[in-house]
Amino acid sequence: MDSSRAVHVPYAPLWRKIRAQAVLHKVWSAAAALVVLFGLYHFYSVITAPSTATRYITTTVATGTVVAAMAETGQVSASTNVNIPSQSSGEVLSVPVTAGQHVVTGTALAYIDPTTAGENVTSAEQALQGARIALAKLTEPAATSSLTSAQNAVANTQANLTAARTAGYNDVSSAFLDLPGVLNGLDTILHGYKIPGRTSQQDENAYNDMVQPYDATVVEYSTAAESSFITAQNSYNTALATFEATPRSASDGQIASLVQQTYQAAADLSDALKASTNFLNFVDTTLTDHAFSIPSVLTSQIASLTAYTNTTNANVTALSADTTNVTSDGLALANAQASLAQLQAGADPLDIQTDQLAIQEKQDALAQAELALANTVVRAPFTGTVAALNVQRYQTIANNETVATMVSDNQSVIISVNEVDAAKLKVGQKATITFDALPNVSIGGTVSSINTIGTVSQGVVSYDATVTFDTPNSNVLPGMSATVNIVTGVATGLVVPVAAVQSSGGTSYVKVFNPPLPRSENAAGAPSPVAPTDVPVTVGLSDTANSIIEGGLAAGTQVVMETLSGGASAVTPTSAAQSTSFFGAGRPGVGAIRALKH
Repeated sequence: MDSSRAVHVPYAPLWRKIRAQAVLHKVWSAAAALVVLFGLYHFYSVITAPSTATRYITTTVATGTVVAAMAETGQVSASTNVNIPSQSSGEVLSVPVTAGQHVVTGTALAYIDPTTAGENVTSAEQALQGARIALAKLTEPAATSSLTSAQNAVANTQANLTAARTAGYNDVSSAFLDLPGVLNGLDTILHGYKIPGRTSQQDENAYNDMVQPYDATVVEYSTAAESSFITAQNSYNTALATFEATPRSASDGQIASLVQQTYQAAADLSDALKASTNFLNFVDTTLTDHAFSIPSVLTSQIASLTAYTNTTNANVTALSADTTNVTSDGLALANAQASLAQLQAGADPLDIQTDQLAIQEKQDALAQAELALANTVVRAPFTGTVAALNVQRYQTIANNETVATMVSDNQSVIISVNEVDAAKLKVGQKATITFDALPNVSIGGTVSSINTIGTVSQGVVSYDATVTFDTPNSNVLPGMSATVNIVTGVATGLVVPVAAVQSSGGTSYVKVFNPPLPRSENAAGAPSPVAPTDVPVTVGLSDTANSIIEGGLAAGTQVVMETLSGGASAVTPTSAAQSTSFFGAGRPGVGAIRALKH
């Protein structure tokens, strides 16, 4: 008792002080007691009453890999006999296998005489070599001697053209010394007033009137003479204007045009002289036939026309040669320059392309010839057993004739899939095959064929597909039931649970808290005074567990997996990176997906 009193003695004064203060301040003490009691009551209510606030279970978007697959059932197919045809024709030289022999892929089953096929290969090789040589010659640089020869040809043709230009210009100059006098003389003969007794008429008209009463044909002659004179005069004036405007240093084209115009003027004047000579000769002949005296001026005019004609024809001859020379030498120079340019530039691209195509054709022909030679050996296209031989040594066989019958070692499962799953199937997809009768056996496989023609049964369309074993297994027997899990898609990206993705009006979206909602990534979730925001997303590969988000979200974003109303029981959330069974149990055709967090 003394000990007990000794322990409590220190507290007695404190207690007495509190009681004394309470007695002195009764009102405030009562108020404080009420506040404490109310707080305790509220705390008890919170911890014992069910929650009515909406809570959110969230997960964080993470990068992962999704592997989608589908499970189908089928039966192991029985082995079938396959006829092995020949791809060549000829005499069978040997048959190195026997019926019942097991062979591997590529084993020779028969040898056919390769003589003709070998000769075809040799010919194709020679043709290809010839085409390559032709291309090499075409593309090799021009020899120095060839370039020198082409350069000399250009220099020589240039010299010839210069000489032709010089000669042409000189002959034009000479022509314009002669032609004015000739043209004026002809003008005087036709249009002068020298006929005795008819000096009031131009000579052309006087002669016409003298002869017309006796022969009206004279009008045709006089008309031709006058018309040709006008033509000659016009041509002369045109050529003279060009001559006066063209210096000796003019271009080749200008000189050629001057020579041509001057030649035409001389030729037209020659024609006019001829027509006038014919006219005066007709007058002279008519007067003589009718025994009229011949005016002396007529005789002198005919003589003058002869002299004029000789002068003019000499110019015509020279100018004609000049026209030919200038034109031909110009063409020769252009050709020589083109040849030199081609040598300097190398082969024409079109010619090179033509030779390259020829080489390609020869290569294709050689490949076909080599294939034909290879086909003279009939080989096993797969590993299996030779069930029967259909040919013998020295027998002559035709192309596509059966050489042997083989039974394949390959094993496969035939599955039947609905039209929805058939759209996901592709040849080459990998699979895992399990068997009801062999629970400990799992074999890899590959989709080897898909029948594109569906069958309809009770309104349901299905398609057959073959999954071939990657490795044969002797324990697997034909007819065994098998489950085939086929990988239909693999994608890597941002992964969210399927439950987090919602849709409205054809648009997919997720609910996002930004900033993140604390303590919400658990089974109970967490309440929030602010509702989450809807964020549109692009959904990629997915199944019933997870989805790849191709656009709209960034890694680390917090999305709502589940919304719990007040009093609802919490469900354990599935992380966006949580793995599900790759080839888990399930009914055939139901997809399985695996998400691997990175």
